[in-house]
Parts: sequence; structure tokens; C-alpha cells
Amino acid sequence: MKRYIAGLACAATAMLGVPALASTAHAQAADPISALKKQFKNGRGVTYVDTTKGRASYGSAVVAQRKGVFQFGASGINASDQTTKLRIKASDIAEITENLSEEESKVLVGLTKPERVIRVKNTSYVSGGIFGQFLPEDKTWLKLPGVLGNTGRLSQLVNPAEPATLKALLARATVKRPTAYSGKITFGELYKVSPWFRAGIFVPPTAKQSKTVVQWKLVLGSDLLARSLTTTYPGTALSTAPGTTISVETRYTGWGSRVTVKAPPADQIAKPGDLDEGVETDTPIPLLSGGS
Repeated sequence: MKRYIAGLACAATAMLGVPALASTAHAQAADPISALKKQFKNGRGVTYVDTTKGRASYGSAVVAQRKGVFQFGASGINASDQTTKLRIKASDIAEITENLSEEESKVLVGLTKPERVIRVKNTSYVSGGIFGQFLPEDKTWLKLPGVLGNTGRLSQLVNPAEPATLKALLARATVKRPTAYSGKITFGELYKVSPWFRAGIFVPPTAKQSKTVVQWKLVLGSDLLARSLTTTYPGTALSTAPGTTISVETRYTGWGSRVTVKAPPADQIAKPGDLDEGVETDTPIPLLSGGS
């Protein structure tokens, strides 16, 4: 039986329960998209911190926390570097791993370890987390097409630092205030406009997933740059436990600060084909193969 490692990660997480101005001046100033584009300078960027929570009838809990930076170029985001830690401890999986195969146990152990993803243009480098369990001993990074690792889908999928995404959000806003907007957008709409969303969910959403509604609230600073973004959607959209609601809050700080993101040293990078035996590499995201 073949399964996405990402799919196992989601399944395992589910098991564990997881005042007004002159009209012309106002029109020029109240333009978040123009304000964002002014930030696009080489070597500048912004820091962001995500907190992901899962809510169900029995309560809510933090599922994951991620901290990272975006590095801008003249036309937008050139690179990113983020580290995500799932709220899973080794003690949480001790009993579960006893009844699993070696490969499946590695996946669960990987869930307890931080995952770092460096993304430079359309290439990603992943260290730690699940993939770290399958790397050769002399390598610390895995090179992949520009996905956001296994934890990308458990973190903020909506990126207001992308002009096209910000434009789509504002166009769908049902509440519009000078520095606060809220509304709804679907997975299908996000997939069309957002490279970040596409990198986060790995594969195109199904017809059913495309209809998933994301409720969002965006708060801007006086400079009209994002300060916080909260998104909420049904957990079933990404294969988490039925009845679960996923809520992600992201805070943005340090707009315009100096940021440098570089690819890891070449001698520390493995390719999918270098992964331990038992991992298929005929798709962009390696598959874990085992007997059914």
C-alpha cells in the first residue's frame, strides 16, 4: 500500500486529537496593495509567526507553531525560511509506534521533531521533521520542488504578502474598514492565485476540496501592511478528524527589515532518490511504500 508521507502526518495528528482625509489623499493612501508592493526591495522582508489550533466539540488545542521570514525581490517574495514545531511529544506516540512498521514509526517520530523549510524561488530544502528520518547519515537537507514540507498544510495557507492573494482577499471582503477587513474565500480561488497556497497543500485540491470556504480576518497597521491574519476552515478539507475546525493566526513584524535567505551548502543536500529504502521517489512528494 502506498501513502503520502504528508497524508500519514495528517492522520497521525488527527489520531492525537489534535478619522477621514481629503478624498484624493485618502484614495492614494488607502491602498494596501500599493503599500505592499513598495516593500519589494532586494534584501528586505518581513517576519511572521503562525499558531495553528484545532477545535472540536470537546475543546481546542494548539496543533502547530511556525516562525519564519519572507525575503523580497523587486517583484515579490523571492525566498522564505521557516521552522515549524507540531505539538506532539515523544511520549504521545510511544504506545502507537509499538504496533507499526519501521517506516511508519519513523514517520511518527518525525512528527515530534521541528521541520525547517528553506524555499528559494521554486526549490525547497527540508531539514528535520519526517523527511529527516529518511535522510542519509551524511546529509541534513532534502531538495524538493517548491513545497512547504510536511507541515505546510498545518500552518497558514493564506499569504497576504502576495499581491495577487491580497487583491483576491480584498475583492471578497464583506467587512471593509481602513485597517481591518474580513470575508470568505475558497480553496479553489486560492489555488488559482497563490503560489504559497499551492506549495502548502502539495497537490491540486479535488472538486470537493475546492469548495472549502475559508473565513478570514486581516488587520493592517497605519502603514496599510499586514499585522495579523486569522483564517478558519473545516479540518476535513485536509484530512484531519471529522468535526474539527482549523484556525490559524499569523502575526507579521519587521516590515522592511534586512533579510537574507540562502540555499544550504551543496554537500549537505540529498535528493529524493537518496532517501532510505522504502521511500518511493517517482512523484514530487516521496511516497512511503509498504505492504498492505
